[in-house]
Amino acid sequence: MPNISDLATRFYEIVNGEGELSEVLSDDFQFGIMPGFPYGGNQDGLTETNSFFEKLGPLFDNFEVHAQEFIPLDDANLVVRGFYRALGAKTGKQVDFETVHFWKSNGSKLTHYKHYCDTGLLCDILGHDVPQ
Repeated sequence: MPNISDLATRFYEIVNGEGELSEVLSDDFQFGIMPGFPYGGNQDGLTETNSFFEKLGPLFDNFEVHAQEFIPLDDANLVVRGFYRALGAKTGKQVDFETVHFWKSNGSKLTHYKHYCDTGLLCDILGHDVPQ
C-alpha cells in the first residue's frame, strides 16, 4: 500500500502534467477549493474534480504546483507546504504564491483535500476576472 506522502507526491506530478487523477484519487474524493480561487467551493467526487481542472486550464498559460515540505500527522493525514507558480492567459502576468494543503487517505487512495492560499495574488494575474 502506498503511503500518503507518496500519493500526494504523485498527485502533484499528475497536476503538473504526468498522468491521470484516478491513479491517486478515490471515486468519492472531496476536493475543497478556497472561495476566491477560480471555481472555488467543494468538488464532490472524481468526476467533478476532473471537471475543475478542465475548467481551470484555459485561465492559465502555465500553472504549476511545487510541494516543498511534507508534514505527516499520522498514516491517514498529511499537511503539505509549497507554492503555486501561475501565468495568467489573459494578462500575461506571472506570480508565485504560497499554499498549504491538507490531505486525507484511506490507505490506498487520497480521499480529501483542502487548500489555503492568497487568492488576491491570483485574482490580479487573472485581470480580476475570477470565475466562480
